[in-house]
Amino acid sequence: MSGRNMIPNAISYGYEFKISDYISRGFKIFKDNPGGFIGFVILFFIISIVIQMIPLLGFLIAIIVSPPLSVGIAIASHKQENDGDMAFGNFFKGFDYIGQLIVAKIIMLVIYFIIAIPLIFMVGIELITSFASGDPEAIIESGQELAKMGIWFLVFAMVFTYLAVCLRWTNYLIVFHKYEAVSAIKTSWQLVNKRWIWHFLFLLLCGLIMLAGFIALLVGIVVAYPIIMAADYAGYADITGLNQDNDDINELGTDVDLV
Repeated sequence: MSGRNMIPNAISYGYEFKISDYISRGFKIFKDNPGGFIGFVILFFIISIVIQMIPLLGFLIAIIVSPPLSVGIAIASHKQENDGDMAFGNFFKGFDYIGQLIVAKIIMLVIYFIIAIPLIFMVGIELITSFASGDPEAIIESGQELAKMGIWFLVFAMVFTYLAVCLRWTNYLIVFHKYEAVSAIKTSWQLVNKRWIWHFLFLLLCGLIMLAGFIALLVGIVVAYPIIMAADYAGYADITGLNQDNDDINELGTDVDLV
């Protein structure tokens, strides 16, 4: 079955999410080109740190630069598996799709902001009122009231986690199947939601692998990160049929019927 048909079928009928297979495949992809993956991750981390250090404009620059870089490992993995192409420049091919990636990033930020408005309102009004009064007792009482709102912070954390998991394949749909931003967001939601708990468990496992990388300091991080990103690509490729029937999808961005 080609990649043209597997996305709508996966949404309609579901699919098997094979966590261990994807981790194994991610490790194999990394093992075939460790120097390239490690080099890119180090460069990616350096770029991210430098951007964060830029006052005021850092956030805007991140919106432009981060999405293309975030799909770099997936694109390089795809080129490596299908063409045997291990050129370092493949890690930066995400900039070929920068327009729709930026649009998707902005839309998702707006969605997160809208959802956060109630929390911002509840916390903001409480703090502003107490500090405006200048009364130390009121400020202390305000802090105590905020502490009691722990359940609400938990609820919002759960909502944001659910949303982040649902939207995580948006960029892949833009790059690999040439979806426009809005369609990519919608399709990612539908696709991931079909097996949301398995996606969450996969990301939880990836988080544990990254934690192990932190424990092993820098060396562990630059190895763990590309493995889990390649594993994520492997899952996407399997479920969408990206690497099946390459006559239909023989290059990045070949058009596909939108869901």
